[in-house]
Formats: sequence, structure tokens, C-alpha cells
Amino acid sequence: MNVFIDIETIPAQPEDKAKQLIAESISAPKTMSKAETIQAWHDGEGKYAGEKEKAIEEKYRKTALDGTTGEIISIAYAIENRDTQSFSRALDADEEMFIDGVMDEINSNLGARPPRFIGHNIRFDLRFLFQRCAVHSIRPSFSFKQYGRHAADFFCTMEEWAGFGKRISQDNLCKALGIEGKPGDIDGSKVWDFVKAGDIGRVKEYNADDVEKVRKIYARIRHI
Repeated sequence: MNVFIDIETIPAQPEDKAKQLIAESISAPKTMSKAETIQAWHDGEGKYAGEKEKAIEEKYRKTALDGTTGEIISIAYAIENRDTQSFSRALDADEEMFIDGVMDEINSNLGARPPRFIGHNIRFDLRFLFQRCAVHSIRPSFSFKQYGRHAADFFCTMEEWAGFGKRISQDNLCKALGIEGKPGDIDGSKVWDFVKAGDIGRVKEYNADDVEKVRKIYARIRHI
């Protein structure tokens, strides 16, 4: 049974603790060799003011790309041609209960047929879901097959279009196919900013919109 799915992720939580751990281990740029220059960078002296903080922020945000550290804030899915379902949680809400609840929701709507997940760069979504379920000891009744085969175990619109190991953004693929692209005020890199601002509703809408777009892409390319 085809299940179109997309997740939105955020960096490691809580933010202060995660950034403190990064600050304790982060190194100065490799281009620096003099001890006094390296120390000035760490101390934020002179022209290096704020540079270490920028590096910490950049490294912190990248934790949203790894289920070992990052968390899931929103999940949207659609089974076959049914309406898209989108779920999100507050930043201080329990991630385990959120994921467990959405997995139960998907399970209850699948019936006896196993899911065939469809998404753009779907390997990322399935791997992240698998990792967070493992972290919380959640055991869905279906397999994620994040290391399976495209078009057999899952369907990746990015891989179908660009080829194995190559990339094209969902937005650029939509533009190529004449499908309306992403709204101008939000994309994946801005999800954390919207969450911090308390606008989880916008993230939820964006998540659902991604599922709708991948379903349109799939409909266009699956029989060519």
C-alpha cells in the first residue's frame, strides 16, 4: 500500500545543553596554526568576535540531520489517494509519545497490507524515523527498510529523477514539472526558526504541503 510521507526535524534538545557540549569540543578552523590566533578565536578577540558562536550555531543546526541527536517535530503522510494527515508537537512535548502516537495512527489505517513508503529523499526520512524509534524503543508493526532498494522496498522521487547517489531538490523538481514549488517564507533550513518562534502551525502546514507535492511528482513520473 502506497504511503506518501515526510518528516520535519529539529536540532538536539535541550538547546543550551547541546550547544555547551559542542562548545567544549569545537576546534578553531584548520587554517589557523598559530597558538595565539587559535586562542583569539576561542576568546572572541578582535576580528574573531562572534566567530566561535557562529561555528557553534552552524554545528548545532546540523544535528537536525542525524537521528542520533536531532528530533522529529512533525510528521505528515497520505495513504494512496486519501487526505493528507499532518501531526506536530510542541517543542516541550515528549517526542516518544508523539512518534508512538503517529506510528499507531499509520498502523491503524494500513489494514493488513504492508506500507510502501514514497517520498523525496525518502532514505533520509526512513532512516531518521528508524533511529528515533530505536532511541525510544518504539516498535511499529511495519518495517522502514531505510537501506532497501528504490522502487522495490520504497520509492524515492529524487532517486528516480536524478539517479542513485545524485540529488535534486523537491522544489527544483516541482519547477521542472510545472508543479507549484515551496512557499517563499519557509523551507527545511528554516523549520527550527519557526519552531523557536512558536509557529509550529506553519511547520505543520509546510510538512503536509511537502506530502502533497511528492504525491503530484509521483503521479507525473511513475509511468514514464
